[in-house]
Amino acid sequence: MAGLKRIFSALYVLATVAIFGAAITAVLGFAHPAMDLFNHIQPALFFGALTLMLLAPIAVQAHRARAVALALAATALSASSIIYIPEVIAGFAVSAPASASSDRSQYRLITFNVFGRNDDPQALVANIIAIDADIVALQEYSREVRRAVHGELAEHYPHFQYCVGGRRAFVGLYSKLPFEPLDADACSASAVNDDRTARIVVRFLPDDAAPFTLATTHNDWPAPITRQVDQFNTLRDALSNITQPLILAGDFNSTPWSYTLRRFVTEAGMIRHTFNLPTFPTLWYYLGDWRPTWPILPIDHVMTRGDIVIHELETGEPSGSDHLPVIVTFSVNTSW
Repeated sequence: MAGLKRIFSALYVLATVAIFGAAITAVLGFAHPAMDLFNHIQPALFFGALTLMLLAPIAVQAHRARAVALALAATALSASSIIYIPEVIAGFAVSAPASASSDRSQYRLITFNVFGRNDDPQALVANIIAIDADIVALQEYSREVRRAVHGELAEHYPHFQYCVGGRRAFVGLYSKLPFEPLDADACSASAVNDDRTARIVVRFLPDDAAPFTLATTHNDWPAPITRQVDQFNTLRDALSNITQPLILAGDFNSTPWSYTLRRFVTEAGMIRHTFNLPTFPTLWYYLGDWRPTWPILPIDHVMTRGDIVIHELETGEPSGSDHLPVIVTFSVNTSW
């Protein structure tokens, strides 16, 4: 029994030191993207530090060692709270969705990483059609998924565009409304295109309603670190010349605790509307198969710039994907 207690105490000390180091590194993540990586696991840091504080009295018997362990865990909790808690509070403090206005046309948008290896395309297309959105932005829209669902989607959404290329370049857009690509659009349908990412940037000119621009993209994971930083900078620059009301939606593979994402939102002049909205992962590969799990990471986002009003924002059903779709209802100020 004494041996087990020593092992437990040793593991506790190692966990405390690890959480402490990660939390301090994360809060200093503004200094370098590598340090910012730890911000993507802020829920684990926050609740891990809290658990370690509660376990200290039983995990460490020596008075001085216990005091040190408590100090490290408390410092880690404080550091994590600086990043984690404001985001949680902001989610509850967000204003109630704006009520509908009779002089504004409302549009419904789905942004959805459909999972390139989705093995239930019929459920996927049935879910999208059942939601009956006006615009559908798809990420990880692989050739296999597209071959399975494009025909049926095109019957409901006659206006569409899709991109191919590198790992994150499979992006698609389907719409009931006509649109035109803008110069900021970086979408290739060529089979020989090897660009790692793509973005769709289009203008909508509805009859008897204000025009607006929509953009969708799919960023890489935060590591390698320079890749995502460069992608955010490229996206910021591409959107800088758009003067019409803009809605940006997609899988950014970045949590809201990240300095990199927050810096992009600020520099691009955007307003992020996705708070406390975990979307990934709904599937995880273990025991030889993809199995359902509970989403914990909010990495799919909706942002706006200009006179766009958000009326409703929610998640939908995964329908074979490892992400939840984000469904948003919005309108554009008719005074534009």
